[in-house]
Amino acid sequence: MTQTEHFSGEDRRWTSVEAALITDELRAAITHVARVPNLLVACDYDGTLAPLVDEPSRAVPLPAAADAVRSLAALPQTTVAVVSGRALRDLATLSRLPSEVHLVGSHGTEFDVGFVERIDPEMAALRTRLGNALRDLIADLPGARLENKPAGVAVHTRLVSRDGAAELVEAIRSGPSTWPGVHVTQGIDVIELSVVATDKGNAIDTLRTQLSASAVVFFGDDTDEVVFDNLSGPDLGVQVGPGATRASHQVGDPDTAVRVLRFLTECRRRWLFGERAVPIERHTMLGNGRTLALLTPAAKVAWLCHPRPDSSAVFAALLGDDSAGYFSVGPYRPGQDDPLPLGQRYRHGTMTVETRWSGLTVTDFLGGHEPESTLVRVLSGTVPVRLAFAPRPEFGQVPTQLQAIGDELRVYGSNESASPQKVSVG
Repeated sequence: MTQTEHFSGEDRRWTSVEAALITDELRAAITHVARVPNLLVACDYDGTLAPLVDEPSRAVPLPAAADAVRSLAALPQTTVAVVSGRALRDLATLSRLPSEVHLVGSHGTEFDVGFVERIDPEMAALRTRLGNALRDLIADLPGARLENKPAGVAVHTRLVSRDGAAELVEAIRSGPSTWPGVHVTQGIDVIELSVVATDKGNAIDTLRTQLSASAVVFFGDDTDEVVFDNLSGPDLGVQVGPGATRASHQVGDPDTAVRVLRFLTECRRRWLFGERAVPIERHTMLGNGRTLALLTPAAKVAWLCHPRPDSSAVFAALLGDDSAGYFSVGPYRPGQDDPLPLGQRYRHGTMTVETRWSGLTVTDFLGGHEPESTLVRVLSGTVPVRLAFAPRPEFGQVPTQLQAIGDELRVYGSNESASPQKVSVG
């Protein structure tokens, strides 16, 4: 049986309009990573949140990008950072993003505004020499521009002819780039020389450690291959713009990146808050002295840990949406909404629960022998039944495999041990 993703009417309208340019593979990857407990979303600035422009001082984020970043940062257990090659002061002035968004400047070396005062005198002198040398190289080249940064100088060639830009870059690479202590970063229409080793990958690792992030989603451009190389495990890299990349996914432009950010926000919100979530006080508890499960009024198992209450969850839709795992049973009526049950009650003096529809009764209890527990669901009636068994061990963070043995479905996927989790349906 397969699990079907449910969307509200608003979500369906959004999907048809917004997600048409997002590949199925990227949608699936976003849906998966949105379910981790603590998520770090990091974005480059120029060419990612803000379109590339002729005048760098006018590069402001797309309104939709600012809204998407702000919405993501407002979600619990979700951190957003903008990691840019720009000086931190310039980044803060141009982006005007809320304080909830972490800003990291100078390719990951500026985590706070006082960075420039901490460069030692030798580095400061080398930075001055770089500025003077680069100024001489562009003196007779119309359109070339310098951008002074706390730890270096960037040369922009966007307005320079193709031949002129190629000659300038070659002069820089054979000249100041070879000086001891100089570090080079090159992208489309820009080459930057710095007196400090800059590495956005290390900056993101620092944020990951500080925030105890379970996974990182990074949006960057052609200058961010070092970051894409550094991602691992459940992390997700998305290159924005053309060109060869080692990122796992690629989109064409900042507008499409905004669509992906919005889709990530929606997936993350559904995971954290659920859709049409049933209040916890309306759930019914099953128990056997060893573990417990929670049923919705419609007999959907929304919470079950196995084999102990402090073990990893097999079903955890209670904490998010159905993508966190559930086990539902109910009458099947083709082309119609699922009918509401007539009632739900405990059998007298027991922890056995009966849920009744017209023509169907589902009886649920936790049985088994020490130290095992078994969820037993007894179906009796005369109508067709829709059964959806969607276990998601570890909140969907590990691969899940099902093995049918008689009337048992063994669920493999827990991090706790090599033995399977087991749910019996009778």
